[in-house]
Amino acid sequence: MGVHEGEFVEHMNQLIAKYFVYYPIQFVRGYQVGKYLHQAIPMQYKSTKDLLLIRDRKINALINHAYEHTTYYHEIFNKRSINPREFNGFTDLEILPVLSKHDILSNEKDLVEHTSNNQKLYTRKTAGSTGMTLHFQKEAAALAMNDAIMWRCYKWYGIDVGDRHAMFWGVPVTKAARFRESVKDTVLNRIRISAFDISAESCLRQQERMERFRPVYFYGYTSAIYAFCRALKEKGRDLKKLDLKAVICTAEKMYDYHRELLEEMFDCPVVDEYGSTENGIIAFQCRHGNMHMMADHLCIEFLDEQGRRVRPGEPGHIVITDLVSYHMPLIRYDIGDIGRYTDKACTCGLSLPLMDIVEGRKEDFIRLKDGRMIHAAYLCYTLKDDSVHEFKMYQKALDRLLVQIVKSPSFGPRSEALLRKKLKTALSAEVDMDFVYVDTIPRDPSGKLRYFVSEVPLP
Repeated sequence: MGVHEGEFVEHMNQLIAKYFVYYPIQFVRGYQVGKYLHQAIPMQYKSTKDLLLIRDRKINALINHAYEHTTYYHEIFNKRSINPREFNGFTDLEILPVLSKHDILSNEKDLVEHTSNNQKLYTRKTAGSTGMTLHFQKEAAALAMNDAIMWRCYKWYGIDVGDRHAMFWGVPVTKAARFRESVKDTVLNRIRISAFDISAESCLRQQERMERFRPVYFYGYTSAIYAFCRALKEKGRDLKKLDLKAVICTAEKMYDYHRELLEEMFDCPVVDEYGSTENGIIAFQCRHGNMHMMADHLCIEFLDEQGRRVRPGEPGHIVITDLVSYHMPLIRYDIGDIGRYTDKACTCGLSLPLMDIVEGRKEDFIRLKDGRMIHAAYLCYTLKDDSVHEFKMYQKALDRLLVQIVKSPSFGPRSEALLRKKLKTALSAEVDMDFVYVDTIPRDPSGKLRYFVSEVPLP
């Protein structure tokens, strides 16, 4: 097959994936991604003044909806004698309390609006870096907007809906879950590379697989992609042959040493994505190297230890209000990270404001006796269970783990055995596990709960 013929086939593959697979399936699910993407693209070029006006209008609308339709906010407003009809956008947000993960866990039902109005609703579950299992109900429109914002950001690098890509991500434990994810991968025109196996042999196999698949871009956990590249470099390989448009790193803070190796190995833009299951993309790196906040649909605040807004350049707790999610409003939600914003403008042409992460979610690797390194994000897959409120795991030795668990009311007689079986399936049957049940798990000095701590010395 000639070069031009190959490019034609790849272009047709992208168009089929976009217009005959992705968009139709999303439409059936109630996701009008194309509609919201069309609306979102011009928003990123609006003036700062217009963005602020739009933000305040959306805040006021969300506040009134939350008061009228949710028990949680109705009670808060009444206790504080706040009249939602007189609410003054961003200025008045400060009079509302910050919403913590514990608040959500204790008030899940009261945070949801009284009636669904026959909307299509989806429940998402996240453990994240905090180890706390939370449930979020989202309407199709809010999730479609999240996807639209994602594709808007990816377009900064010439990436379009339907483009082939390789994803360095988690692989579910059960067969049913793996099947569901494989269907999703097919719909999204991607191959999934397990982030849980970073052995040299696996990395060599995955490189060959990617060269056959010919992805347009790469996406995944920062530290897992870094370990993948490091393993290949040690074998004298590189990934330049893939000719990617971008490598998009997410879920963890990217450090300079990550970026340097990835740029060396891929010879393409290495892009930092900051987001969450709850909010989608929060900030995304442009071609000029700056992190732009998605301020047209998220209100992002930075607060000091006393809950006061910090000045530009000062670090603060990142607190987010999702302005398009109405079924389960999360107003002033503390996402658990530390960042700072700047009032400087970027020269890339986008008007979206800038921020950077000072302290983000940290991931690590579980090291085993047979030499395998398993990405610690696996814990979020295995212990993201309705029977577990919180968890923290300590690796005491290559073959010994200590697991702390705060039980939920759903924890039953068989729960421990099921959790043990899932962990041994993914790690090794030879790994000993001690489960310890506690009422609370102490936080780090920063206030965060690290879900994995390795006490095994580095080789």
